[in-house]
Amino acid sequence: MNEVIPSKAKSQLKTLGYYLFPNLIPLGTIKLLKEILIQSNEQWLQEFQNPKNVNSAYLTSTKYTKDKEDRQSLFQFIGSDLLLDICDLIFEDPFYFLNTQIFFNPIDPNKLPYWHRDIQYLGIPEEEQKKRIHKDYVWHFRIPLEKDPGIWFVPGSHIRWDTEKERQVRLELEERKNHEDMETQILVPHKPGDLLVFSAHLIHKGNYGSNRFSFDILYTNFPEKKQTQEKWNHFPEESFLLHDPKKNTLFQLV
Repeated sequence: MNEVIPSKAKSQLKTLGYYLFPNLIPLGTIKLLKEILIQSNEQWLQEFQNPKNVNSAYLTSTKYTKDKEDRQSLFQFIGSDLLLDICDLIFEDPFYFLNTQIFFNPIDPNKLPYWHRDIQYLGIPEEEQKKRIHKDYVWHFRIPLEKDPGIWFVPGSHIRWDTEKERQVRLELEERKNHEDMETQILVPHKPGDLLVFSAHLIHKGNYGSNRFSFDILYTNFPEKKQTQEKWNHFPEESFLLHDPKKNTLFQLV
């Protein structure tokens, strides 16, 4: 195991669904990513203007990161040994790059953090969602580029479905609201240099405040669809692909 990865990380990722790697990423790297992604995020915001927005996506698209060297820097980081060694802890089968996001504070002061599982936005029935969380794995690698107030998690919820109370809050049933407290919630703040890894299947919600500006890379156990890549053009050109076969697999499409 990589000497910078604590031995307890694998077991906590499996059982709790998250792990914070403090001071893992050099601050010089953070500075470079931030300089690129501020511009990329601004390009995204020009296209999608909504005061309730809390995140942008597909930042590696040629629409949003227009400079070729900047895109290459992002792909080199996405395919870096440091991050892929952690992917090796999580995935038994080959793993793949899916997408990138930036998380920021909403402009609308009435927009509150909300409990969710990412899978609830796929537009598939709940019974299918219950099956998918045990088959299709999506993991966020969060790199805070500013001090981040944190994410709230319900530990272990990535490998089970909601309790009755959790479901009522998450889906706003029985007059509950999706910003209400959960019984087993835990807040994990993070700062530049940290890496927070967590399952998209966890019940989780953000925490607004500070100058929140966090970069998420999504890795999965299934490749991205070619039609999505054709829409967003967010994968590297052949000239960007890395010589290591394992890293070429990272950017595979179906």
